[in-house]
Amino acid sequence: MPSECERSSSDRIPHRFAELSVAGRVLVATMRSVQYGRFEALRICNGDPTFDPRPRLVKVARIGSTKEQEMSEASDWTLKAPIRDLFREFAQLQNGTIDRLEFRRGIPCLVEMEVAALSDEAPETHTRRQGDS
Repeated sequence: MPSECERSSSDRIPHRFAELSVAGRVLVATMRSVQYGRFEALRICNGDPTFDPRPRLVKVARIGSTKEQEMSEASDWTLKAPIRDLFREFAQLQNGTIDRLEFRRGIPCLVEMEVAALSDEAPETHTRRQGDS
C-alpha cells in the first residue's frame, strides 16, 4: 500500500492563494506573518509541504527597521512569482526534505535541498576488436 507521500499529485502550479492546499496556505500565511526567517527540515509529500513532523521555524528580527509591511486581509489574492516558483520547486522535488527555506518580507528567496551528486567519471565503454583477447 503506498504511503501518504507516494500517492499521485497534481502538477498544476497554483496562481491564487485560494488554489493552494491547506498546508500550502499555512506555509504562505506563516511566511507573510513572520516576514523574515526560515523553515528548516520542511518535508514535501506529493509536491506539497507537510507539517508532520513539524519543521523548525526560525524568525529573524530586523534591528533598526520600524516599518511594518501591511498585509491584505483578503481571503484570496494572486500569488507573486517567487511563491509560484517555490511551489514549482516542490512539484519537481515531489517527495523529500527542504533543508532550508529562507524568506524575506514574507516572500521566499532561497531554497536548499540535498540532491544526488553526479559522477565525474563517464561510464566506461569496452569495445573489443577482433583479435583482442
